[in-house]
Amino acid sequence: KGLCFAMQGFMRVISSKSSPVMFFLDDLQWADKLSLGLIHAVLSDIKKMSTVFFVGTYRSNEVQQDHVICRFTDSLESFGVGITQMRLDGMVEEDVNALISDSLCVFPRICRPLSSLV
Repeated sequence: KGLCFAMQGFMRVISSKSSPVMFFLDDLQWADKLSLGLIHAVLSDIKKMSTVFFVGTYRSNEVQQDHVICRFTDSLESFGVGITQMRLDGMVEEDVNALISDSLCVFPRICRPLSSLV
């Protein structure tokens, strides 16, 4: 409870309409109930201020309907916290090749062997 209270206060102090905060956490499928509870406490506390933008990602193929992340999102919605969910599928090899080609500034045909490994 003390950590939740401290985080709520911290987010109230550092975020404002003129200086919003973006909070990003990856691989939430591995988060435990206490960690998600902390995030929930912060987001439900500041919902009226709209000064924090939270982005959380998880691998849907590792999450079942009874997973804690599903209960987490349901609970946030019941507290009036706006949620937008997007499903992103994996990249096909040609898209990976284009990304690597652009990043390395080489022709796509040259980096194709590397792209096939990724």
